[in-house]
Amino acid sequence: MKRSNLRITTLIMLAICVGLYFYTTEQKNYYDRVAIPIATNILTEISSWEKSALLNNLSQEAQKTLNDSQLETMLLHYRKFGQLDSVKNFQFSRVASALSILGDSKINYSADATFSSGAAAINITLVSEGNRLKIYNFTVTRS
Repeated sequence: MKRSNLRITTLIMLAICVGLYFYTTEQKNYYDRVAIPIATNILTEISSWEKSALLNNLSQEAQKTLNDSQLETMLLHYRKFGQLDSVKNFQFSRVASALSILGDSKINYSADATFSSGAAAINITLVSEGNRLKIYNFTVTRS
């Protein structure tokens, strides 16, 4: 009896893993078409590192986590990267996609970028807000 329970549990876990793989593949294919161009536009716009540009593209949820002083400190930090010249090699996060089944849908990508001051790595998480994708979180680090 215990062996059959183990087999059933194993089959269930395998089915879940296969299902998640197909789900995240479907998500990846969709968001590669839809979210990458939007993320590129957002990153280009916010790389002016002006408060209004960032706030225009930042989700309400993310805005609630930042006070004015934190926002200014963040912008000051990112200004040293300069303007975004190019962004490429977007890599979709299957983990974020799989976890979105349990809550709000979050789309996460990492990418290689070139700014006026040199190469950097970007990680950006987008959420749907109304009929737009907006930034939930992002980081830019030197490559």
